[in-house]
Amino acid sequence: MVGVEAAASGILDALDRVVLEVEAMDAICNADTEENDDKDFVVSQQALEQAQSCLDEANASDAPSQIDIEAFVRTEACDGNTSNDGVRLRMSLPLGYPTIHSASVTVVHTPKFVTRSNHDTLSSKLQAIANDLIGSEAMMSIISECRSIVSDWECNSSDIDAISEAEDDDVTSLPNDPACISRRWIWVHHITNNDRRKQIVIEANEGNLGGYLKAGYPGVVVIEGDAVACDDFVVWIKGNKSRPGGFGRNWGHHVRGEATAEQRQLPEAFEELEDDMGLLGSLCRESNVEDEFREFILQQK
Repeated sequence: MVGVEAAASGILDALDRVVLEVEAMDAICNADTEENDDKDFVVSQQALEQAQSCLDEANASDAPSQIDIEAFVRTEACDGNTSNDGVRLRMSLPLGYPTIHSASVTVVHTPKFVTRSNHDTLSSKLQAIANDLIGSEAMMSIISECRSIVSDWECNSSDIDAISEAEDDDVTSLPNDPACISRRWIWVHHITNNDRRKQIVIEANEGNLGGYLKAGYPGVVVIEGDAVACDDFVVWIKGNKSRPGGFGRNWGHHVRGEATAEQRQLPEAFEELEDDMGLLGSLCRESNVEDEFREFILQQK
């Protein structure tokens, strides 16, 4: 009986994470979608409602076997415009995702410049990413990697096969100018653990970095200050044996973007926010960095 109860609890915990992830993805991907427009992120509503019903009733016996997602990934053309016809993905989340099973990823459509061979390569790469992220919410990582790979392919279409797989080291060093103010925008699958939240705030304050931590699903960290201090913070959060306390590659963080300025735009005191993406957006608007927020976190241009 204890084993059965533990299994049911595990299923419900996984379902809860799926529902939270789907809600976060819907808010991010469909933020600028008008009521009558096609959405960039569409979930099988019946399965989602079934999952929510199981959570409401604390009953795992009627849990859906899988939840299907259709995602339209807007890829960036070489001229900086998102004018090509993008990528369409199908992601199936089996019962037990994300704790013990990975998402199943199928590339349904790619732009015309992607060959059939590279269409299949893209499917394989995205599935490999999904498999590597068992235990973590993977959909945003899959979409982000898809966008990055296909955008690179378009800009290097004459030599697609020569593109190397990028290491998950997405920090590009900025000019080491002592007078340069730097901002880093970091997206995370989720930040819910109280100790992690406290550690992020402590590390930012120790580096004299301003900015915000938005907790919840997804998590967002934006830091601003000396470029070297920003680099040091990113090294810490990515995990480094010489800097205990970082969260490592499996924590699912990605440095989405970086910018420089002559003076600070964000408050000098690093501040923790609750799970409210709208509030973060409003604060960024007040600080005149809304364009960066929309581009790097919401991934809109």
